[in-house]
Amino acid sequence: MIWFILLLGIILRLISLNQSLWLDEAINTLAVKNYSLIDLVAQYAKADFHPPGWFIILWFWTKIFGYSEVAVRVPSVIFGLLTIWTTYLVGKKLISERVGVIAALLISVNPLHIYYSQEARMYAMTTFLVTLAVFSFMKITKYGRVGDWVLFSFSLFLIGATDY
Repeated sequence: MIWFILLLGIILRLISLNQSLWLDEAINTLAVKNYSLIDLVAQYAKADFHPPGWFIILWFWTKIFGYSEVAVRVPSVIFGLLTIWTTYLVGKKLISERVGVIAALLISVNPLHIYYSQEARMYAMTTFLVTLAVFSFMKITKYGRVGDWVLFSFSLFLIGATDY
């Protein structure tokens, strides 16, 4: 069932992905195109209101896949799908598989989540990282394994490096 929900999620997130970039998306795209990685972190990120985590990912992504409207938005689509999957895991671990499926379905059709999963900005990445932090914290409280602590700590670090 979760695979159908993920398929629905990707279909909804790919609709209208090629529309024109809006101002903030275009500014970020130009920045990752025109700045070196060092200058992007040292100069551009200082002038922007967000930490450089997203810009670093977008910089590497665009060097491989280009600067088209679709290319710069695909990372957000991926993070949106990862959020659906992680939401399923949280619901499944917290209560039951049925709750996980319902939670995943709700986030997969949520208009605001679809919107942010189609935007070349850091919001879908942040949502995924917060969901991952919740999931790893739930695992810590149950098992207390070192790997879960590492995942939790790493996700918290990346949240702070991506969005305030």
